[in-house]
Amino acid sequence: MTRTPAAAGAVEEFVARLKDGPVGPVGGSRSVGAGLQPTAWLIQMAASLFGGQDSDPAGAWVRRLHAGLGRLGGQVPFWVVHDWHAHTVAPLLTQASVRCGADGEAQEGVRRLHSRALAGERVTETEWARALEPALAEVYRRAYPYADAHAAASASAHAYAMDNDYGEERAAEFASVYAELNTDANARSFAGANALANARALAAAFAAADEHALADAYPFAYVHACALAVARADDAGEEWPGRYRAACERLADGLADSVGRVAS
Repeated sequence: MTRTPAAAGAVEEFVARLKDGPVGPVGGSRSVGAGLQPTAWLIQMAASLFGGQDSDPAGAWVRRLHAGLGRLGGQVPFWVVHDWHAHTVAPLLTQASVRCGADGEAQEGVRRLHSRALAGERVTETEWARALEPALAEVYRRAYPYADAHAAASASAHAYAMDNDYGEERAAEFASVYAELNTDANARSFAGANALANARALAAAFAAADEHALADAYPFAYVHACALAVARADDAGEEWPGRYRAACERLADGLADSVGRVAS
């Protein structure tokens, strides 16, 4: 049985709540209208995805998501997390992985676990952690702003070389080598550290279907990293802001679809 949708006027309050950001207004909290109090993990993810879209698609998406939440009374069962990952997040990350020259198997491994959990099968924390760490390492490696970091390192190294009388040719060579070594090392460190920490936190939350543990794992930052990874693998030729917005829209649409499936 589904519940009566929340009043249409409450959408504005929901939008205002998302505009507060993933963690809400400082010093307080806010409902999403008509008494709805969605789980914290969903508010974090929704706020991150809302902020990544243009206003028109974001507004249409918010109304669709809010309608689903209204039918659920704001109480979102944890299997929505598994549904969203199995049908949207993991497939998008798999496509991104393949575009970047990998086989996509790390992301497919995570998708299979979410599908098993969605079917009611128990997946242990150890299984989750084993699958999540390599998959997240891919995500965070692609989410790292490599081009910007490389350019900054190159400029800094070139300035240093010129200040120390290397000459233009030697300075250019030094800057190129330094930027590659420095940026590669930083990207590996960023990916490895984030994958290790987040794999453990997400594995515990997924295994126990613990919405509070998931909210404590900063899911808004995880969703942002997924959007970055998808956008950076996009070879459609669009400028970066449009690629990032498109990635957020695809992830957001999938989240609304997953909420809608349980609310129907």
